[in-house]
Amino acid sequence: MTKKENMKTSGLRISRTTLPDKSQFSISKNVEDENFLKLLQQDSRELTIVLSLDGRIKYVNESIKTLLGFQAFRLLGTNIQRILPVQQWVAFRAAMRASEEEADQSIVIDCQFIDANNRKQSFSVSVKDQRHHPLVEGFVVHAKNINRLKKQEEKLKLRNLAIELIQEAVVIVKAKHPSIAYANQAFFELSGFTKTEIFGGKLNLFKTPYNKMLFADETDPKQIEKFQRALNSNRKFEGRIFSKKKNGVVFYNRFSLIPVLDEEGKVTQYIASMKEIKRRKA
Repeated sequence: MTKKENMKTSGLRISRTTLPDKSQFSISKNVEDENFLKLLQQDSRELTIVLSLDGRIKYVNESIKTLLGFQAFRLLGTNIQRILPVQQWVAFRAAMRASEEEADQSIVIDCQFIDANNRKQSFSVSVKDQRHHPLVEGFVVHAKNINRLKKQEEKLKLRNLAIELIQEAVVIVKAKHPSIAYANQAFFELSGFTKTEIFGGKLNLFKTPYNKMLFADETDPKQIEKFQRALNSNRKFEGRIFSKKKNGVVFYNRFSLIPVLDEEGKVTQYIASMKEIKRRKA
């Protein structure tokens, strides 16, 4: 059996982030294999670390320079706690222990590492027990930077919180199959509908009978024409119309609809806002 066949049958996933380094594991390779390994390590954007049972770093790929600012060789032999916030070590150690019990699976956790500038960086981390593998003899840790994802999640939470706190009813409508994808609490209070009644395509503001609730009979036909022109030309609509609540009560509605376009200029969503106002006296 060849060396490559032996590596495959032993269960180690051969990839650019798991190929071991010759200097750390004393593997005899020819020059072509060494050059290929260097190329893989150079291109890898994922951090790979091999740890001993006590958390000592046996191997780390060159991605750590880009991701955390450390020289790989300076971390060899040190404990993983050097780049872990104190509160993260308990969770990290628990993941290692869990991987011992589930040796055939990777344990995935969200974790932070400390970079060379003493700043915390967020990663999605998988830990797998490979201590019995002759080429590894340790825990294989893969870590993918998720800083951008975390920031996007925080922005989304803030946006949703802001929408929930504003007093106007806000609704997000899918364009391809018009149905409500999101509505804030103010919408439910204004309309009288519940979440189970409007989500999943059950309420379409643009089709009968629900469009009669958006544009009640008392609405000026000119406003309806203005709305249709805006809808057909992917433009924003603003107007004062009459709408109906679920219980049939008619109210004067300051209504706006804004189309959301993708890079090709196609409408992906509509953002609608509604607010009950007093009718102006003639």
